[in-house]
Amino acid sequence: MSGKKHNNGGEQLKDNKMRIKLLVQTQEFQSWPATKERAASTSHNLVCVDMSQPADARMTESISYRLKDEEIPKYWDKAMDKIIEVNLRRIAHSKSGKASIIGEIVETTPAK
Repeated sequence: MSGKKHNNGGEQLKDNKMRIKLLVQTQEFQSWPATKERAASTSHNLVCVDMSQPADARMTESISYRLKDEEIPKYWDKAMDKIIEVNLRRIAHSKSGKASIIGEIVETTPAK
């Protein structure tokens, strides 16, 4: 974890950013038709495995990272078998319980 200290009215606050390393195994494209309540939508997801250290602290299930619109041209069809580092904002869960990372990709490196 890294962080910055801010002085706020004499009180020191620390903004922590959690960074997670993920190995991209595959990718998923999903689309949903329009309904009366919602417009049609699509998602581009990188399906990953946690590569955090130490190894016994890793999540045991696959994790999806949903690409933002501006990330699609940079990472779609280009991130397979690479390690991405993501500043983690939160972990969301679908109705089926599948984990999905919300954040932003800050670095990519080839898997060794």
